[in-house]
Amino acid sequence: MISDVAAPVAARRVTRLMALPFRIFRPDPETDFLAQAVPEAITASLAGLDSITVRSPLTASRFASETPDLKEIAEEAEVDVILTGSLLRAGQQLRVTTQLVEVPAGTVLWSINSAGSPADVFELQDRLTHRIVQSLELPLTAREQRLLRGEMPANPRAHELYLRAGEHSGPQGWQEARDLYLQALDEDPRFAPAWARLGRIYLLLGKYGSNSAEDYARAEAALQRALDINHDLPLALHVYGNLDVTLGKAQAAMLRLLDCVQKGTNDPEVFAGLVTACRFCGLLDASAAAHEQARQLDPTISTSAQHTYWMMGEYERALAAVDPERDVGGDEAFIHESMGNIPRALEVLAQRGGALSQKTRSATIGLEIVDAFRSAILRSVDGAPEIFERYIDFPDPEGRFHMGRCLARLGNTDRALDALSRAEEGFFCYPFFMRDPWLDVLRADERFVAILRRAETRYHDALRAFEQHPGSRLLGVGLRR
Repeated sequence: MISDVAAPVAARRVTRLMALPFRIFRPDPETDFLAQAVPEAITASLAGLDSITVRSPLTASRFASETPDLKEIAEEAEVDVILTGSLLRAGQQLRVTTQLVEVPAGTVLWSINSAGSPADVFELQDRLTHRIVQSLELPLTAREQRLLRGEMPANPRAHELYLRAGEHSGPQGWQEARDLYLQALDEDPRFAPAWARLGRIYLLLGKYGSNSAEDYARAEAALQRALDINHDLPLALHVYGNLDVTLGKAQAAMLRLLDCVQKGTNDPEVFAGLVTACRFCGLLDASAAAHEQARQLDPTISTSAQHTYWMMGEYERALAAVDPERDVGGDEAFIHESMGNIPRALEVLAQRGGALSQKTRSATIGLEIVDAFRSAILRSVDGAPEIFERYIDFPDPEGRFHMGRCLARLGNTDRALDALSRAEEGFFCYPFFMRDPWLDVLRADERFVAILRRAETRYHDALRAFEQHPGSRLLGVGLRR
Protein backbone atom coordinates (compact mmCIF):
# COMPACT_ATOMS: atom_id res chain seq x y z
CA MET A 1 0.00 0.00 0.00
CA ILE A 2 1.38 3.42 -0.94
CA SER A 3 1.59 5.96 1.84
CA ASP A 4 1.42 9.68 1.15
CA VAL A 5 2.76 12.76 2.86
CA ALA A 6 1.02 15.79 1.37
CA ALA A 7 1.48 19.52 1.80
CA PRO A 8 -1.93 21.06 1.07
CA VAL A 9 -2.19 24.52 -0.42
CA ALA A 10 -5.31 26.51 -1.22
CA ALA A 11 -6.52 25.45 -4.67
CA ARG A 12 -7.53 27.71 -7.51
CA ARG A 13 -9.65 26.74 -10.45
CA VAL A 14 -7.70 26.45 -13.71
CA THR A 15 -8.41 24.82 -17.03
CA ARG A 16 -5.21 23.84 -18.90
CA LEU A 17 -2.79 21.21 -17.62
CA MET A 18 0.40 19.46 -18.71
CA ALA A 19 1.92 16.39 -17.04
CA LEU A 20 5.68 16.36 -17.63
CA PRO A 21 7.67 13.10 -17.77
CA PHE A 22 8.94 12.32 -14.29
CA ARG A 23 12.62 12.75 -13.45
CA ILE A 24 14.58 9.56 -12.68
CA PHE A 25 17.07 9.94 -9.83
CA ARG A 26 18.71 6.54 -10.21
CA PRO A 27 18.27 4.54 -13.45
CA ASP A 28 16.55 1.19 -12.98
CA PRO A 29 15.42 -0.90 -15.97
CA GLU A 30 12.59 -2.39 -13.92
CA THR A 31 10.89 0.93 -13.17
CA ASP A 32 12.28 3.57 -15.56
CA PHE A 33 9.30 3.13 -17.89
CA LEU A 34 7.06 4.64 -15.20
CA ALA A 35 8.64 8.07 -15.72
CA GLN A 36 6.77 8.37 -19.01
CA ALA A 37 3.93 5.95 -18.34
CA VAL A 38 2.44 7.44 -15.16
CA PRO A 39 2.04 11.04 -16.43
CA GLU A 40 0.76 9.70 -19.77
CA ALA A 41 -1.85 7.59 -17.98
CA ILE A 42 -2.94 10.57 -15.87
CA THR A 43 -3.23 12.65 -19.05
CA ALA A 44 -5.39 9.96 -20.66
CA SER A 45 -7.66 9.80 -17.61
CA LEU A 46 -8.24 13.56 -17.60
CA ALA A 47 -8.67 13.90 -21.38
CA GLY A 48 -12.35 13.01 -21.29
CA LEU A 49 -13.33 15.75 -18.81
CA ASP A 50 -15.14 18.85 -20.07
CA SER A 51 -13.79 21.27 -17.47
CA ILE A 52 -10.08 20.81 -18.14
CA THR A 53 -7.85 20.60 -21.19
CA VAL A 54 -4.68 18.53 -21.11
CA ARG A 55 -1.67 18.71 -23.37
CA SER A 56 -0.72 15.50 -25.14
CA PRO A 57 2.19 13.33 -23.92
CA LEU A 58 3.99 14.12 -27.20
CA THR A 59 3.78 17.83 -26.41
CA ALA A 60 4.89 17.24 -22.82
CA SER A 61 7.90 15.19 -23.91
CA ARG A 62 9.26 18.21 -25.82
CA PHE A 63 9.66 20.07 -22.54
CA ALA A 64 11.25 17.25 -20.56
CA SER A 65 14.56 18.17 -18.90
CA GLU A 66 16.43 17.79 -15.64
CA THR A 67 15.44 21.32 -14.59
CA PRO A 68 12.38 22.38 -16.60
CA ASP A 69 11.69 26.10 -16.82
CA LEU A 70 8.02 26.11 -15.83
CA LYS A 71 7.51 29.77 -16.69
CA GLU A 72 8.84 29.20 -20.20
CA ILE A 73 6.70 26.07 -20.60
CA ALA A 74 3.62 28.01 -19.47
CA GLU A 75 4.24 30.56 -22.21
CA GLU A 76 5.04 28.15 -25.03
CA ALA A 77 2.44 25.48 -24.26
CA GLU A 78 -0.18 27.91 -22.92
CA VAL A 79 -0.97 26.01 -19.73
CA ASP A 80 -2.14 27.07 -16.27
CA VAL A 81 -0.82 24.17 -14.19
CA ILE A 82 1.97 21.64 -14.59
CA LEU A 83 2.32 18.27 -12.90
CA THR A 84 5.96 17.37 -12.20
CA GLY A 85 7.40 14.33 -10.51
CA SER A 86 10.44 12.25 -9.69
CA LEU A 87 11.11 8.53 -9.18
CA LEU A 88 13.61 6.74 -6.97
CA ARG A 89 13.85 2.97 -6.58
CA ALA A 90 15.31 1.99 -3.20
CA GLY A 91 15.35 -1.78 -2.77
CA GLN A 92 11.76 -3.00 -2.95
CA GLN A 93 10.41 0.51 -2.35
CA LEU A 94 9.50 3.04 -5.03
CA ARG A 95 9.55 6.64 -3.88
CA VAL A 96 7.54 9.08 -5.96
CA THR A 97 7.44 12.82 -5.39
CA THR A 98 4.83 14.84 -7.30
CA GLN A 99 3.86 18.49 -7.38
CA LEU A 100 1.05 20.38 -9.03
CA VAL A 101 2.33 23.87 -9.79
CA GLU A 102 0.37 26.90 -10.91
CA VAL A 103 2.20 28.72 -13.70
CA PRO A 104 3.63 31.15 -14.54
CA ALA A 105 3.52 32.27 -10.87
CA GLY A 106 5.17 29.05 -9.68
CA THR A 107 2.72 28.52 -6.79
CA VAL A 108 2.76 24.93 -5.54
CA LEU A 109 -0.87 23.87 -5.26
CA TRP A 110 0.14 20.61 -3.59
CA SER A 111 3.11 18.33 -3.11
CA ILE A 112 2.93 14.61 -2.36
CA ASN A 113 5.65 12.18 -1.32
CA SER A 114 4.55 8.60 -1.92
CA ALA A 115 6.24 5.33 -1.05
CA GLY A 116 5.26 1.80 -1.90
CA SER A 117 6.10 -1.19 -4.04
CA PRO A 118 6.17 -0.85 -7.86
CA ALA A 119 2.97 -2.95 -7.92
CA ASP A 120 1.18 -0.10 -6.12
CA VAL A 121 1.75 2.38 -8.94
CA PHE A 122 -1.73 2.00 -10.38
CA GLU A 123 -3.15 3.05 -7.01
CA LEU A 124 -0.83 6.09 -7.07
CA GLN A 125 -1.98 7.03 -10.56
CA ASP A 126 -5.61 6.84 -9.51
CA ARG A 127 -4.90 8.90 -6.39
CA LEU A 128 -3.04 11.59 -8.32
CA THR A 129 -5.78 11.84 -10.92
CA HIS A 130 -8.47 12.33 -8.28
CA ARG A 131 -6.27 14.74 -6.33
CA ILE A 132 -5.96 16.91 -9.45
CA VAL A 133 -9.73 16.83 -9.97
CA GLN A 134 -10.43 17.73 -6.35
CA SER A 135 -7.80 20.44 -5.94
CA LEU A 136 -8.83 22.20 -9.15
CA GLU A 137 -12.47 21.87 -8.09
CA LEU A 138 -13.44 20.35 -11.41
CA PRO A 139 -17.18 19.69 -11.60
CA LEU A 140 -17.85 16.14 -12.81
CA THR A 141 -20.93 14.95 -14.63
CA ALA A 142 -22.18 11.41 -14.16
CA ARG A 143 -20.56 10.52 -17.51
CA GLU A 144 -17.20 11.90 -16.36
CA GLN A 145 -17.39 10.02 -13.06
CA ARG A 146 -17.93 6.82 -15.07
CA LEU A 147 -14.94 7.68 -17.24
CA LEU A 148 -12.63 8.08 -14.25
CA ARG A 149 -13.85 4.83 -12.68
CA GLY A 150 -13.46 2.98 -15.96
CA GLU A 151 -9.81 3.97 -16.44
CA MET A 152 -8.45 1.71 -13.69
CA PRO A 153 -7.77 -2.02 -14.16
CA ALA A 154 -8.80 -4.78 -11.79
CA ASN A 155 -5.28 -5.66 -10.65
CA PRO A 156 -1.74 -4.22 -10.55
CA ARG A 157 -0.32 -6.74 -13.04
CA ALA A 158 -2.75 -5.64 -15.76
CA HIS A 159 -1.81 -2.04 -15.08
CA GLU A 160 1.93 -2.74 -15.24
CA LEU A 161 1.60 -4.54 -18.59
CA TYR A 162 -0.56 -1.71 -19.93
CA LEU A 163 2.00 0.91 -18.90
CA ARG A 164 4.90 -1.12 -20.31
CA ALA A 165 3.12 -1.39 -23.65
CA GLY A 166 3.08 2.40 -23.88
CA GLU A 167 6.90 2.39 -24.05
CA HIS A 168 6.78 0.87 -27.52
CA SER A 169 5.37 3.76 -29.53
CA GLY A 170 7.50 3.52 -32.69
CA PRO A 171 6.93 1.13 -35.63
CA GLN A 172 9.63 -1.26 -34.43
CA GLY A 173 7.82 -1.68 -31.13
CA TRP A 174 4.23 -2.10 -32.33
CA GLN A 175 4.21 -5.89 -32.19
CA GLU A 176 5.68 -5.93 -28.70
CA ALA A 177 3.10 -3.35 -27.61
CA ARG A 178 0.35 -5.53 -29.09
CA ASP A 179 1.54 -8.55 -27.12
CA LEU A 180 1.73 -6.57 -23.86
CA TYR A 181 -1.80 -5.20 -24.30
CA LEU A 182 -3.04 -8.73 -24.96
CA GLN A 183 -1.34 -9.92 -21.77
CA ALA A 184 -2.91 -7.05 -19.84
CA LEU A 185 -6.32 -8.05 -21.16
CA ASP A 186 -5.72 -11.67 -20.14
CA GLU A 187 -5.31 -10.28 -16.61
CA ASP A 188 -8.37 -8.01 -16.87
CA PRO A 189 -10.69 -8.54 -19.89
CA ARG A 190 -12.77 -5.51 -18.84
CA PHE A 191 -9.93 -2.97 -18.93
CA ALA A 192 -11.42 -0.66 -21.57
CA PRO A 193 -8.38 1.61 -22.18
CA ALA A 194 -6.25 -1.47 -22.95
CA TRP A 195 -8.79 -2.58 -25.58
CA ALA A 196 -8.75 0.93 -27.07
CA ARG A 197 -4.95 1.07 -27.27
CA LEU A 198 -4.83 -2.46 -28.65
CA GLY A 199 -7.23 -1.28 -31.37
CA ARG A 200 -4.91 1.63 -32.16
CA ILE A 201 -1.91 -0.73 -32.48
CA TYR A 202 -3.86 -3.04 -34.81
CA LEU A 203 -4.84 0.01 -36.88
CA LEU A 204 -1.17 0.98 -37.25
CA LEU A 205 -0.15 -2.58 -38.06
CA GLY A 206 -2.91 -2.76 -40.66
CA LYS A 207 -1.93 0.53 -42.23
CA TYR A 208 1.78 -0.15 -42.49
CA GLY A 209 2.06 -3.94 -42.21
CA SER A 210 1.38 -6.85 -44.55
CA ASN A 211 -1.90 -8.23 -43.12
CA SER A 212 -4.05 -5.14 -43.56
CA ALA A 213 -7.49 -6.76 -43.75
CA GLU A 214 -6.89 -9.03 -40.76
CA ASP A 215 -5.39 -6.29 -38.60
CA TYR A 216 -8.16 -3.84 -39.49
CA ALA A 217 -10.73 -6.46 -38.46
CA ARG A 218 -8.87 -7.00 -35.19
CA ALA A 219 -8.73 -3.23 -34.64
CA GLU A 220 -12.48 -2.91 -35.10
CA ALA A 221 -13.17 -5.83 -32.75
CA ALA A 222 -10.89 -4.38 -30.06
CA LEU A 223 -12.41 -0.91 -30.30
CA GLN A 224 -15.92 -2.34 -30.15
CA ARG A 225 -14.98 -4.25 -27.00
CA ALA A 226 -13.69 -1.01 -25.45
CA LEU A 227 -16.95 0.78 -26.24
CA ASP A 228 -19.07 -2.13 -25.02
CA ILE A 229 -17.36 -1.71 -21.65
CA ASN A 230 -17.26 2.10 -21.63
CA HIS A 231 -19.29 3.66 -24.43
CA ASP A 232 -17.99 7.16 -23.59
CA LEU A 233 -14.26 6.34 -23.72
CA PRO A 234 -12.75 9.21 -25.79
CA LEU A 235 -9.68 7.27 -26.92
CA ALA A 236 -11.79 4.43 -28.33
CA LEU A 237 -14.13 6.83 -30.09
CA HIS A 238 -11.49 8.86 -31.86
CA VAL A 239 -9.33 5.83 -32.78
CA TYR A 240 -12.50 4.25 -34.20
CA GLY A 241 -12.97 7.43 -36.23
CA ASN A 242 -9.42 7.11 -37.59
CA LEU A 243 -10.11 3.48 -38.48
CA ASP A 244 -13.30 4.44 -40.32
CA VAL A 245 -11.37 7.06 -42.34
CA THR A 246 -8.68 4.53 -43.27
CA LEU A 247 -11.32 1.99 -44.32
CA GLY A 248 -12.99 4.54 -46.60
CA LYS A 249 -15.90 5.27 -44.24
CA ALA A 250 -15.34 9.01 -44.01
CA GLN A 251 -18.94 9.93 -43.21
CA ALA A 252 -19.16 7.31 -40.45
CA ALA A 253 -15.89 8.65 -39.01
CA MET A 254 -17.17 12.21 -39.08
CA LEU A 255 -20.40 11.28 -37.30
CA ARG A 256 -18.59 9.19 -34.68
CA LEU A 257 -16.28 12.11 -33.87
CA LEU A 258 -19.21 14.55 -33.81
CA ASP A 259 -20.77 12.24 -31.21
CA CYS A 260 -17.70 12.94 -29.05
CA VAL A 261 -18.09 16.68 -29.59
CA GLN A 262 -21.80 16.55 -28.73
CA LYS A 263 -21.15 14.66 -25.48
CA GLY A 264 -18.63 17.31 -24.55
CA THR A 265 -14.91 16.87 -25.01
CA ASN A 266 -11.81 18.93 -24.52
CA ASP A 267 -9.63 16.33 -26.18
CA PRO A 268 -7.79 18.06 -29.06
CA GLU A 269 -7.22 14.68 -30.73
CA VAL A 270 -10.96 14.39 -31.38
CA PHE A 271 -10.93 17.68 -33.29
CA ALA A 272 -7.73 16.67 -35.09
CA GLY A 273 -9.57 13.57 -36.26
CA LEU A 274 -12.44 15.74 -37.47
CA VAL A 275 -9.99 17.80 -39.56
CA THR A 276 -9.29 14.68 -41.61
CA ALA A 277 -12.78 13.16 -41.64
CA CYS A 278 -14.50 16.39 -42.73
CA ARG A 279 -11.93 16.97 -45.50
CA PHE A 280 -12.41 13.44 -46.82
CA CYS A 281 -16.13 14.27 -47.02
CA GLY A 282 -15.41 17.53 -48.89
CA LEU A 283 -16.52 19.72 -45.96
CA LEU A 284 -13.47 21.97 -46.07
CA ASP A 285 -14.90 24.82 -43.95
CA ALA A 286 -15.77 22.32 -41.21
CA SER A 287 -12.32 20.75 -41.47
CA ALA A 288 -10.67 24.17 -41.02
CA ALA A 289 -12.97 24.96 -38.07
CA ALA A 290 -12.02 21.65 -36.41
CA HIS A 291 -8.35 22.59 -36.78
CA GLU A 292 -8.98 25.93 -35.07
CA GLN A 293 -10.79 24.15 -32.22
CA ALA A 294 -7.92 21.67 -31.83
CA ARG A 295 -5.37 24.52 -31.72
CA GLN A 296 -7.42 26.41 -29.12
CA LEU A 297 -7.26 23.35 -26.90
CA ASP A 298 -3.60 22.61 -27.63
CA PRO A 299 -1.64 25.22 -29.62
CA THR A 300 1.12 22.70 -30.26
CA ILE A 301 -1.01 19.90 -31.73
CA SER A 302 -0.26 18.74 -35.24
CA THR A 303 -3.26 18.12 -37.52
CA SER A 304 -3.62 17.56 -41.26
CA ALA A 305 -4.96 21.09 -41.81
CA GLN A 306 -2.24 21.91 -44.37
CA HIS A 307 -4.13 19.67 -46.83
CA THR A 308 -7.41 21.38 -46.00
CA TYR A 309 -6.15 24.93 -46.47
CA TRP A 310 -4.32 23.93 -49.67
CA MET A 311 -7.53 22.48 -51.11
CA MET A 312 -9.35 25.67 -50.12
CA GLY A 313 -6.75 27.75 -51.99
CA GLU A 314 -5.60 29.43 -48.75
CA TYR A 315 -1.92 28.83 -49.39
CA GLU A 316 -0.35 31.02 -46.70
CA ARG A 317 -2.43 29.31 -44.01
CA ALA A 318 -1.54 25.96 -45.54
CA LEU A 319 2.18 26.72 -45.27
CA ALA A 320 1.75 27.84 -41.66
CA ALA A 321 0.06 24.51 -40.82
CA VAL A 322 2.81 22.27 -42.29
CA ASP A 323 4.65 20.20 -39.69
CA PRO A 324 8.17 19.69 -41.13
CA GLU A 325 8.76 16.67 -38.89
CA ARG A 326 5.84 14.80 -40.46
CA ASP A 327 6.04 16.08 -44.04
CA VAL A 328 8.26 14.09 -46.41
CA GLY A 329 8.08 17.04 -48.80
CA GLY A 330 4.87 16.59 -50.71
CA ASP A 331 2.64 18.84 -48.62
CA GLU A 332 4.80 21.95 -48.67
CA ALA A 333 6.06 21.34 -52.21
CA PHE A 334 2.53 21.06 -53.63
CA ILE A 335 1.52 24.27 -51.86
CA HIS A 336 4.44 26.16 -53.41
CA GLU A 337 3.63 24.63 -56.80
CA SER A 338 0.04 25.85 -56.51
CA MET A 339 1.39 29.33 -55.70
CA GLY A 340 3.46 29.21 -58.90
CA ASN A 341 6.78 29.01 -57.03
CA ILE A 342 8.28 25.94 -58.71
CA PRO A 343 11.90 26.63 -57.63
CA ARG A 344 10.86 26.72 -53.97
CA ALA A 345 8.81 23.52 -54.42
CA LEU A 346 11.85 21.73 -55.82
CA GLU A 347 14.07 23.14 -53.06
CA VAL A 348 11.73 21.77 -50.40
CA LEU A 349 11.77 18.33 -52.02
CA ALA A 350 15.57 18.40 -52.16
CA GLN A 351 15.75 19.30 -48.47
CA ARG A 352 13.32 16.55 -47.46
CA GLY A 353 15.14 14.03 -49.64
CA GLY A 354 18.44 14.96 -48.00
CA ALA A 355 16.93 14.57 -44.54
CA LEU A 356 15.52 11.16 -45.42
CA SER A 357 18.84 9.94 -46.80
CA GLN A 358 20.50 10.74 -43.44
CA LYS A 359 18.20 8.47 -41.48
CA THR A 360 19.65 5.22 -40.24
CA ARG A 361 16.28 3.52 -40.62
CA SER A 362 15.31 2.58 -44.15
CA ALA A 363 13.80 5.55 -45.96
CA THR A 364 13.63 4.02 -49.44
CA ILE A 365 9.88 4.49 -49.82
CA GLY A 366 10.03 8.14 -48.75
CA LEU A 367 12.93 8.87 -51.11
CA GLU A 368 11.14 7.21 -54.01
CA ILE A 369 7.99 9.24 -53.41
CA VAL A 370 9.99 12.48 -53.10
CA ASP A 371 11.61 11.75 -56.47
CA ALA A 372 8.23 10.93 -58.00
CA PHE A 373 6.69 14.16 -56.68
CA ARG A 374 9.57 16.10 -58.22
CA SER A 375 8.89 14.44 -61.58
CA ALA A 376 5.16 15.21 -61.31
CA ILE A 377 5.78 18.89 -60.57
CA LEU A 378 8.18 19.12 -63.52
CA ARG A 379 5.94 16.96 -65.75
CA SER A 380 8.94 14.74 -66.32
CA VAL A 381 8.02 11.08 -66.75
CA ASP A 382 11.50 9.73 -65.91
CA GLY A 383 10.36 6.63 -63.99
CA ALA A 384 7.72 8.41 -61.91
CA PRO A 385 4.67 6.53 -63.31
CA GLU A 386 6.19 3.24 -62.19
CA ILE A 387 6.68 4.61 -58.68
CA PHE A 388 3.10 5.91 -58.47
CA GLU A 389 1.87 2.56 -59.83
CA ARG A 390 3.74 0.82 -57.02
CA TYR A 391 1.97 2.92 -54.39
CA ILE A 392 -1.40 3.19 -56.11
CA ASP A 393 -2.93 1.13 -53.29
CA PHE A 394 -1.77 3.62 -50.66
CA PRO A 395 -3.04 2.78 -47.13
CA ASP A 396 -5.67 5.55 -47.11
CA PRO A 397 -8.03 6.99 -49.75
CA GLU A 398 -6.46 10.46 -49.75
CA GLY A 399 -3.08 8.90 -50.51
CA ARG A 400 -4.62 7.06 -53.48
CA PHE A 401 -6.11 10.36 -54.63
CA HIS A 402 -2.64 11.93 -54.65
CA MET A 403 -1.26 9.01 -56.65
CA GLY A 404 -4.09 9.51 -59.15
CA ARG A 405 -3.65 13.27 -59.57
CA CYS A 406 0.09 12.81 -60.10
CA LEU A 407 -0.53 10.14 -62.75
CA ALA A 408 -2.98 12.53 -64.44
CA ARG A 409 -0.34 15.26 -64.37
CA LEU A 410 2.07 12.88 -66.13
CA GLY A 411 -0.50 11.96 -68.80
CA ASN A 412 -1.14 8.38 -67.66
CA THR A 413 -4.91 8.75 -68.01
CA ASP A 414 -6.06 5.17 -67.58
CA ARG A 415 -4.13 4.51 -64.40
CA ALA A 416 -5.03 7.96 -63.04
CA LEU A 417 -8.71 7.20 -63.46
CA ASP A 418 -8.24 3.81 -61.86
CA ALA A 419 -6.57 5.39 -58.81
CA LEU A 420 -9.14 8.17 -58.54
CA SER A 421 -12.00 5.71 -58.80
CA ARG A 422 -10.58 3.72 -55.90
CA ALA A 423 -9.92 6.89 -53.92
CA GLU A 424 -13.36 8.40 -54.47
CA GLU A 425 -15.07 5.62 -52.51
CA GLY A 426 -13.48 6.96 -49.32
CA PHE A 427 -12.13 10.39 -50.28
CA PHE A 428 -14.85 12.38 -52.03
CA CYS A 429 -13.68 15.96 -51.58
CA TYR A 430 -15.90 17.16 -54.40
CA PRO A 431 -14.95 20.86 -54.17
CA PHE A 432 -11.28 20.01 -54.76
CA PHE A 433 -12.10 17.43 -57.43
CA MET A 434 -13.76 20.31 -59.27
CA ARG A 435 -10.99 22.88 -58.90
CA ASP A 436 -7.74 20.88 -58.99
CA PRO A 437 -5.88 21.96 -62.17
CA TRP A 438 -3.91 18.71 -62.29
CA LEU A 439 -7.20 16.95 -63.07
CA ASP A 440 -8.10 19.24 -65.99
CA VAL A 441 -6.70 16.76 -68.49
CA LEU A 442 -9.39 14.28 -67.40
CA ARG A 443 -12.46 16.51 -67.44
CA ALA A 444 -13.64 15.57 -70.93
CA ASP A 445 -13.39 11.85 -70.17
CA GLU A 446 -16.72 10.18 -69.43
CA ARG A 447 -15.11 7.99 -66.79
CA PHE A 448 -13.97 11.04 -64.86
CA VAL A 449 -17.41 12.64 -65.21
CA ALA A 450 -18.85 9.50 -63.60
CA ILE A 451 -16.32 9.76 -60.76
CA LEU A 452 -17.33 13.39 -60.23
CA ARG A 453 -21.02 12.49 -60.08
CA ARG A 454 -20.43 9.82 -57.46
CA ALA A 455 -18.21 12.18 -55.42
CA GLU A 456 -20.85 14.90 -55.62
CA THR A 457 -23.57 12.54 -54.37
CA ARG A 458 -21.45 11.36 -51.45
CA TYR A 459 -20.43 14.95 -50.67
CA HIS A 460 -24.04 16.17 -50.45
CA ASP A 461 -25.02 13.14 -48.34
CA ALA A 462 -22.21 13.98 -45.91
CA LEU A 463 -23.16 17.65 -45.90
CA ARG A 464 -26.76 16.82 -44.92
CA ALA A 465 -25.58 14.40 -42.23
CA PHE A 466 -23.21 17.04 -40.83
CA GLU A 467 -25.87 19.74 -40.72
CA GLN A 468 -28.35 17.42 -39.01
CA HIS A 469 -25.92 16.34 -36.28
CA PRO A 470 -26.18 18.44 -33.08
CA GLY A 471 -22.42 18.22 -32.55
CA SER A 472 -21.78 20.18 -35.76
CA ARG A 473 -23.14 23.36 -34.16
CA LEU A 474 -20.32 23.31 -31.62
CA LEU A 475 -17.81 23.82 -34.43
CA GLY A 476 -19.43 27.20 -35.09
CA VAL A 477 -19.15 27.08 -38.87
CA GLY A 478 -21.54 27.86 -41.68
CA LEU A 479 -20.81 25.61 -44.62
CA ARG A 480 -20.62 26.84 -48.20
CA ARG A 481 -22.54 24.68 -50.61
